[in-house]
Amino acid sequence: MVQVRKTNGQFGPKIPIANVTLLPPSPMGAWGEGTQKYFVQRLTENLMSTRTELIKHLTDPRRDIDDECGFPSIIETEHYREMYRRESVARRVVNLMPTESWAVQPTILETEDSDIQTEFEKAWEELPNSLITKSWFRADKDSNPIWEYLQRADVLSGIGSYGVILLGISDGLELSEEAAPKKGQTLTFIRTFDQSLVSIAKTDMDIASPRFGWPIEYNIELSNAKQEAEFGETPIHASPTAEIANVGVKVHWTRVIHVADNLGSSEIFGTPRMQGPFNRLLGLRQTYGGSSEMYWKGALPGLALQTPPQMGFEGEISEQAASDMKDQMEKYMSGLQRYFTLTGLQANSLAPQVVDPTPQIDAYIKAICIQIGVPKRIFEGSERGELSSSQDAKAWNKRLTNRQNMYLTPRVVAPFVDRLIWLMILPEPKKTYSIIWPDLESLTEAERAEIAVKRTDSMVKYLTGDGTAIMEPIDFYTRIQGMKQEESEAILQAVADKIIGEGLPEPPTPEVATQPSIPTKETPK
Repeated sequence: MVQVRKTNGQFGPKIPIANVTLLPPSPMGAWGEGTQKYFVQRLTENLMSTRTELIKHLTDPRRDIDDECGFPSIIETEHYREMYRRESVARRVVNLMPTESWAVQPTILETEDSDIQTEFEKAWEELPNSLITKSWFRADKDSNPIWEYLQRADVLSGIGSYGVILLGISDGLELSEEAAPKKGQTLTFIRTFDQSLVSIAKTDMDIASPRFGWPIEYNIELSNAKQEAEFGETPIHASPTAEIANVGVKVHWTRVIHVADNLGSSEIFGTPRMQGPFNRLLGLRQTYGGSSEMYWKGALPGLALQTPPQMGFEGEISEQAASDMKDQMEKYMSGLQRYFTLTGLQANSLAPQVVDPTPQIDAYIKAICIQIGVPKRIFEGSERGELSSSQDAKAWNKRLTNRQNMYLTPRVVAPFVDRLIWLMILPEPKKTYSIIWPDLESLTEAERAEIAVKRTDSMVKYLTGDGTAIMEPIDFYTRIQGMKQEESEAILQAVADKIIGEGLPEPPTPEVATQPSIPTKETPK
């Protein structure tokens, strides 16, 4: 057995690599001599490679880049939460996709007939009113708080590996008890939590169960005392002198919607949005911090104190004089006093040492955008006041549309609606329901205005350039302007009515040039 030491700058325990068994040197073996030579050659190469790696680790412990740069080898949930709470770029990484995806809200319909409102559609429209207490405000489709809760859950689920939506149900049972369908019960509240406030207490391990691998019970910290203390608030469950502790309760899965983004092999745990660019986010944090420290120390010119050679001062400065000069210097450097007195010394100003960190910051931002697959101008756009190019905007809208249809609809909105239907909070549709998102490719007001100007210019040129000589107006409107047949006919009829009503002479019918006949045998030349 060959053994090596795995090291990250320090010696670790011996780790077995492989059991080595040499083939018998028999030219008449079952594999043949050529095959034996091949395996012996590959074995030798593997051993040499292992020895080379061992020597590298022994002679240069800096091979572990994460260890050398101070990056954590294992990123805990608290690391993500701290970065999200304090770093603006990290927050942007987490919030970008949910904020852009929920910039428009979907519509839930049972039938495509807009003139008919089904019982299911009416119940969905009135659902937010059960969440608003003691208010004369009535939510409509444009101010539906349900979408705000789902957007919040989408954001929080990306901080860690998952998030949850807690449903308050008016069934009179504890949160730890299984909820059941019951006619007449309502949705009383909605709460959203990120992974740092949730833990999975029990998992379904029955391989025959349709929920195999899914949580059965959660521990949820309904009152996060630590977070309240960070904002200077005293938790309602603790006195000012009590020890800070989180209050958690057990919650059955029937009262929870599990939300996880960027799923891989697991259906429960997604990839945190900060995981890929985490090292770059830490580097950006160091750059910002280093820039502040550099400016603090380098922007204010330093002072060098020296004895003037022409004075020939060779004696020592008294303690009292040194103490007075120290006080003067502290007032000058730390206060608003702009003068100080020196005894037997001369003050020389040092040149400031300040470097613009913008190139380093831009390099980090670019690396983060490459990692998360977002155009840099879109990632920075609103903060820098820049508009993305039309090409970037179109590609970005396609990605948002894909996320809405491939993730938000089947993983967030539909599970939420289905759970309410199962609990009989919403009536069951007669057949199915649809979740329809607005078209992000629709034209903006500016784009519509620009197209209108171009169409108008085209019509003016058609009329002033005697375009009727080569194309009939109806063809111009339908083929060139892209109008419908009915619209074109309505325009032409309106023009004709105006001419008749005002008694204007009708425009002359353009003469159509006749083509010369093609000579044939019967036609004389």
